[in-house]
Amino acid sequence: MKKIIKKMMALMLLVPLFVLGHGTEEHTEVKKEITVKSELEKDKNKEVFNSINQAYVESTKEIFKIKCFDCHAKITVFPWYYKIPGIKQLMDYDMKEAKKHLDMSKDFPFISHETPLKDLKSLKEVIEEDEMPPIQYVLGHWDSRLTEDEKKEVLEWIDTSLKILGETK
Repeated sequence: MKKIIKKMMALMLLVPLFVLGHGTEEHTEVKKEITVKSELEKDKNKEVFNSINQAYVESTKEIFKIKCFDCHAKITVFPWYYKIPGIKQLMDYDMKEAKKHLDMSKDFPFISHETPLKDLKSLKEVIEEDEMPPIQYVLGHWDSRLTEDEKKEVLEWIDTSLKILGETK
């Protein structure tokens, strides 16, 4: 009998919610406010990324194009040795893996499985530690490593971009 009474009381508490509802005015206003804020955030982020991308195109893209695009972008011109069996498969695999981590085919923000902020931090670390390009690439492309001037220019763009993202996040 106590169980039946408890169920009836619970039902009595819930029925007014279904019949009367819980009002929509305040929820609609909150939803509108959230939508407006998210649209403003999108616009702000778009502006920020456009600013970073413009600096990338003007100062850094050409360096990446020469030094990184062979593996981290879509290329159509391959070296003569690409057709050699075994080498072709190795190169295809390396380029596929490289693009999985960071694809620079489009301008900044790059295509990756990370956030643009993490991409910049990773790029900075890779450049400072001389981790790219891998040795098997360097063996066939002696001039593929960044020069000190190129490092300085890329790191300057990254640091400026990190500051901009730090101020807005």
